[in-house]
Amino acid sequence: MLKTWPGRGRLALYVAATVLGIVEAAVLTTDPYEVAGGVALLIGVTHAASIPLALRRPVEAAGLSLVAVTVAALAIARVSENGWPWMVPPPTLTQLLVLVVLTLVAGWRLAAITLGIQVAAGVVLAMVGWAWNDIGDSLVEVANFASLALLFGALAAVARRLAESRSALREEHERRSVVEEKARIARELHDVIAHNMSLITVQARSAPHRVDDVSPAAEAEFDEIADLAASALRQMRGVLDVLRTEEGQSGRVPVPGIDGLADLFESARGTGQRVEVRGDLPELTDVAPEVGTAAYRIVQEALSNARRHAPSEPVGVDLTMGEEGLGIRVANPLDGAAPASSTETSGGGHGLIGMRERASAVGGSITAGARDDEFVVDARLPAQTAVRTPAKRGRKTS
Repeated sequence: MLKTWPGRGRLALYVAATVLGIVEAAVLTTDPYEVAGGVALLIGVTHAASIPLALRRPVEAAGLSLVAVTVAALAIARVSENGWPWMVPPPTLTQLLVLVVLTLVAGWRLAAITLGIQVAAGVVLAMVGWAWNDIGDSLVEVANFASLALLFGALAAVARRLAESRSALREEHERRSVVEEKARIARELHDVIAHNMSLITVQARSAPHRVDDVSPAAEAEFDEIADLAASALRQMRGVLDVLRTEEGQSGRVPVPGIDGLADLFESARGTGQRVEVRGDLPELTDVAPEVGTAAYRIVQEALSNARRHAPSEPVGVDLTMGEEGLGIRVANPLDGAAPASSTETSGGGHGLIGMRERASAVGGSITAGARDDEFVVDARLPAQTAVRTPAKRGRKTS
């Protein structure tokens, strides 16, 4: 609790302690108490010092305040027929402030123990002062002080709970920020590394069939490269499981964007994957940068999924640019049964989750799942910029 105590609050507490100490010492020296000046000053300073001491050493401060307030009561025992032992104003205010600070810093238990000891001491003092003061009045003063202390203590406990709640919310916000950053890193790693590692795997395994006169030793080397790449991909996914602790986090805008689609298609074709693109590639000015990035990552992941699950099947990519924004449809025939993590209802795997997050982050939507004999990824993304007329759109690739 001390670390959340505001600097101005500490300053106000020091000022209050100084004022109360001076006033307590001055009052104890006046009529009707007439305590010796040195004794009064020692009581006032000691009692007031327990207030700032409670910020760092609450137990010691509680003990010091009990000693000071008891000594003050004994100092005025025979000259104060009214308001004894606790209801002399300066010591009472100082002790109430001590109990409040104890509650805020150390919790209500220490403050309650301190108050309990003080009340017990008050009852004892009331019995001791029976000879010169009415015990009934003394017990009433003890009860009055206890009531005030309970009231202020309850308010302080509520304030402490509110401060703890604010601190917990702040810590939760910081934790969520860390989680979002970890999720962004995991998504970027998956989008970039998984795509390229799968390209390496496919190229290594297909090289002996694409290149003439490959020796058995070279073919074995290609197989080893493919195995290492596949192993690295599996290990990377294990790391992503650690990084990606929560779902549904949108990330920052990475690169590349919409202008990288052409190179992405050529890179996929270089592995032997048959990619058929229908429609016009949007220009940079057709869509907002973040939309272009989302489109690139969605197509990249869809091609990677198709290459993993149906490497021998062609992949069709349909791009449409209209008034409602950018439409992306990536479809490939199913090579056997659809993988469990690729179904629309499962939501498994970082790839589909990342695609949905990217589409949602820019205000779009995406569906992915098996339809008839195809696995289809269908995304609808808003342009967020003025769309050019069809005649001014980009080059056509097929």
